[in-house]
Amino acid sequence: MKTIRVTNDTLRAIADLAILPFRSNAIRQDDGTWLLPVDDEVWQRIEDKRLAAESHDDTLTRIIREYRGLKPN
Repeated sequence: MKTIRVTNDTLRAIADLAILPFRSNAIRQDDGTWLLPVDDEVWQRIEDKRLAAESHDDTLTRIIREYRGLKPN
């Protein structure tokens, strides 16, 4: 299992899009971000979408915005 770092907004957006009830197992960090464990398949799918110099949080934000029909940035 891998771990990604996401912001409050991204974690909230993931929870909002969840089909089933979302049970977060993320761990809050001192800087306000969250460490979110994801399985290897999810991590690889995020990596496949990731652009150069983009964090996992940036990638997820872009994917969520595209899914919602908004501009990616």
